[in-house]
Amino acid sequence: MTATWEYKVVTLKHCGGGLKFVLTPTDDEAIGELNREGALGWELVSAICVGPGQPTVLYFKRPR
Repeated sequence: MTATWEYKVVTLKHCGGGLKFVLTPTDDEAIGELNREGALGWELVSAICVGPGQPTVLYFKRPR
């Protein structure tokens, strides 16, 4: 029998403010999101950011 999977996509949006423009989510923000999804059984498959200032898209999967 083959495993079946379900998938989830999470977008981490970039923020800016004042004189400091942040191009990527902070480590704490990214770790927090990954830990939340992991606690729900999701496994990170891929993370993609196409360029500076663009959102980072996280792709997860877990068994059905």
